[in-house]
Amino acid sequence: MNLEIVEGPYYLLNEELIKNEDGGKHPEFEGRTVYEVIRVQDGIAIFLEDHLDRFFRSAAYLDLPLPATAEMIEDRVYRLIAANQVGEQNLKFILGKTAEGESVLWIFFAQSLYPPNSYYEEGIATSLFHIERLDPNIKLVRSDYQKAVLQERADKGVYELLLVDANEEITEGSRTNVFFVKGNELYTPPAKAVLLGIVRKKVFEICANRKIPINETAIPVAWIKDAEGAFVSGTGNNVLPISKIGSVAIPTMDNPIVQTIMADYAEMVKAYKQERKH
Repeated sequence: MNLEIVEGPYYLLNEELIKNEDGGKHPEFEGRTVYEVIRVQDGIAIFLEDHLDRFFRSAAYLDLPLPATAEMIEDRVYRLIAANQVGEQNLKFILGKTAEGESVLWIFFAQSLYPPNSYYEEGIATSLFHIERLDPNIKLVRSDYQKAVLQERADKGVYELLLVDANEEITEGSRTNVFFVKGNELYTPPAKAVLLGIVRKKVFEICANRKIPINETAIPVAWIKDAEGAFVSGTGNNVLPISKIGSVAIPTMDNPIVQTIMADYAEMVKAYKQERKH
């Protein structure tokens, strides 16, 4: 059973544009599926090439044949944006096989809730959550994980959870990557332990340009009390500062490194949109 909520008047099944009607049939997949979420802003699919690269890697990991090339998918994305006349919303890809063994790429606009401006100005509250994601490098659809995370976020009344593994080390956010500041350096969990987020990749590019050292290393929970700043990064959140982890206040809003990265990322998105305006 698909629990996906499809928004907008149309969605795509492979190359076919289909009207999204009440009672309309969405694909039923057999076995594991992979997904990708892309933010559309001002009618532009932000960092689409990076997302497609990761999507193709996820598909290869599950040995799922993609029924289209990257160029064909890009064309479809912009067909769907035009058909739905979307300015800002998240676009979702799901790739899987039907019961008949047919490979299906489903592209649709999903429910999109973005953080209010106040979260960027004041920081977000987070909480620790002991759970480990299997295959952390791949975007697998896992409803059990999603349900557990949604419940915990609601119970704790926080915007994001920081996942903690059996070694009492922070690995990532439930839907984001996480960074900490100590001195003039950034610290983030190693690539092998996390989903390699597209915004995470852009943070690395910003830090290379700014000569800000980034250390990919295990982050013990005990570190939190000494953090001089912290933020999460993700498609729906951009670079989002953390003001609190559990009961520990983090002085992120006063940290110049975090402020620089937030500003540079906003400029990066703006430049990407300018380059691709038709």
